[in-house]
Amino acid sequence: MKLDTRERTYAWEDPTPTVLAGATQDGLSLLRAIGAGTLPVPPIMNTLAIEPVQADDGLVTFTLDPEEFHLNPFGIVHGGVLATMLDTAMGCAVHTLLPPGVGYVTSEMNVRFLRPALLSSGRLLCTGEVVHPGKNTMIASARIVDANQRIIAIAGSTCNLRRS
Repeated sequence: MKLDTRERTYAWEDPTPTVLAGATQDGLSLLRAIGAGTLPVPPIMNTLAIEPVQADDGLVTFTLDPEEFHLNPFGIVHGGVLATMLDTAMGCAVHTLLPPGVGYVTSEMNVRFLRPALLSSGRLLCTGEVVHPGKNTMIASARIVDANQRIIAIAGSTCNLRRS
């Protein structure tokens, strides 16, 4: 049996300059530099084809155009892709509020999938927002909507802050 094989090739930049910039730049400046192309995007963004759109204090937006390589065996965008997008948005929303030299790690995340994302769903828009900006932990939420503004998934997370 011959399969109709597809191939995908992508590239990414060395993430070291972005990692090092975190020691001297606040989180919002760092994310805006990534968005402007003056610092490399994290490699996971290229792996999943997630695009940064906007970063403001406590609020970020990303997009993803569903492609075949995002699909599970049922022709639906894999939940792990959507969860990664939600985690990225919530973590980056937290990142916008951090001073230089402070990082974070997601310590807890919950996701609710409300409807499937399909190739026909159009561009997915994911917005992450900080709900509680604490000194040691921050709480964030995120949502993904499709091109028709239907909610695909919602999530919440707790991020623990860590100082270098």
